[in-house]
Amino acid sequence: MLLQVNRKKEMGNKKRKILADKCGISIVIGYILLISVSIVMSILVYQWLKTYVPRDTPQCSEGTSVLIKKVLYDCTEENEELNLTIKNNGRFSVHGFFIHVSNKTGEELAVIDISSNVTIEGRLSGNSVVFGGLSDNGLAPGKEETFSFDVREYGNKLVKIEIIPTRIQDVDGKERFISCSDAKVEETITCYIPNQ
Repeated sequence: MLLQVNRKKEMGNKKRKILADKCGISIVIGYILLISVSIVMSILVYQWLKTYVPRDTPQCSEGTSVLIKKVLYDCTEENEELNLTIKNNGRFSVHGFFIHVSNKTGEELAVIDISSNVTIEGRLSGNSVVFGGLSDNGLAPGKEETFSFDVREYGNKLVKIEIIPTRIQDVDGKERFISCSDAKVEETITCYIPNQ
């Protein structure tokens, strides 16, 4: 009888051991599944987020260039006007330009946007002053155009002007508005008082 009890005990211990081994294996399988699901989910989220990041910033055609041919900054209290003559000295037509001024000497970047102060009607598209129409590159190579800007709100303290040309360009079969930041032009300006 004692032998039978010992055998039953041994059988019970073996069953418990087998069950414990199976339980240990199922925990390992659970961890493997959890890690696999986490990896798959992270790959899916990465692929989804990648669609929100722009691929490459479209660049202007090489050879796009403008220059500030003439600057007249009338800083008398009655006028306070900035007149610019811009010439396209590049190989491609230009749509327009962003214009910023600075009123602090030594400032590296001109940050005051004066595009909305252009005095010619219909020459503004967003924050860009445009040559000709709103949907074409209106300033052909070798041509020039003059613009006036009302700068009364800045007083007679403007010291620098920056111009960044823009183009309408075909990108992947679609017409796109492109800023030509690599063709930026800077000019130091000084106040002049007419008739003196």
